[in-house]
Amino acid sequence: MTLDERKRTSLEAIERQILSIGPDRSTLAADKVDRLRDMVAAHADAVQLARLEAPALRAVAGRSAAAVAEHLAATVCPLVLARFCALLPIVAGDAPGRASGEASASDYADVIAGLFAWETAVGPDTRLRAAIQDGMSAVTRACRTRIERHLRVDSEDDFPDVRLLARDILRVEAVEWAVTVAGGASRAAELRQLAHGAARRAVQWAGRVFERFKAKPDEFTHFDAVATLSAVDDLLVVILRVLESDRDDRLAGSHPFVLTLGEQALQDFVDGLEHMTRRYLEIAEANLLSEGPAGAFTLSVLQLLRRVLRLGHALLGSVDILEIRLNQDATVKRMVALRDWLRASVEQPGTPKDHVARLAEIEAALADIGA
Repeated sequence: MTLDERKRTSLEAIERQILSIGPDRSTLAADKVDRLRDMVAAHADAVQLARLEAPALRAVAGRSAAAVAEHLAATVCPLVLARFCALLPIVAGDAPGRASGEASASDYADVIAGLFAWETAVGPDTRLRAAIQDGMSAVTRACRTRIERHLRVDSEDDFPDVRLLARDILRVEAVEWAVTVAGGASRAAELRQLAHGAARRAVQWAGRVFERFKAKPDEFTHFDAVATLSAVDDLLVVILRVLESDRDDRLAGSHPFVLTLGEQALQDFVDGLEHMTRRYLEIAEANLLSEGPAGAFTLSVLQLLRRVLRLGHALLGSVDILEIRLNQDATVKRMVALRDWLRASVEQPGTPKDHVARLAEIEAALADIGA
């Protein structure tokens, strides 16, 4: 067998393996996806080699590329794109979830990138790239719709659910990573901007919640503050995403002496947190030993201050804003004073049980941060 014959045999063998993926498949197993990716890359190499080094095989290479392109466009690409989109954490439609033994979204993303590269190298047209770009656009639209649903409020007094928004921001970031793997760099950049913009809005809203309580401390503004700070971990997620957006803006060349949108949002958030914390501490100090409704509200205030301390402690290692350190130190100092005051009270005969509960809350809050 001559060298050209061996090249032709190899090319046709790879072609047959690709064409063996029939239209009856609804999913692909992980090992099948890996093999498909490798076969597509090998086929592109074989076609290019035949075109460059074996003039007698150019017609064969052209026919093989056309046959494979037709099969990829009609069968493989729709299947891979559909399953990729279905397995993302934010999807459009009601596609079934991941089957037992099925490849993951990142596995399918690798294949999508391979199909794009195959067509760029040896494909006779642009059908695969157009389908892939349409798929990435659909994914981006689904993510945008999901995030905008959180951000759509009826009035200036309404606020989104930070907990749900933070979780969807994380989902968008997972989609962004998968889209990047699939070769959709421009769509991935859109998704990154979408997540960062949503995080900034969430931080701005949280700051407004804090300022509203400081300006008008009543049961409604207290409820909003409790709802916001009850999601400390989720709030931390959005704050860290704002920090990422700041880094992106600085790398893009923003003015060094002008605050970025993210920095301004964080500064407003920190200012609002400081003002609200100070007001809550004043309420706790004024009603620490009170009975009745005022005493019951004091326990709720102490529970909220515990969340404030947890958030501040988490932010100290991530956010380089002096006011966070100052607010944390001042809050700890005043909470220690409240603890000492209650300790003296519970040592007296006939101490109400409510005082013991308040002391336990303060001690737990200080223990949370190692104070």
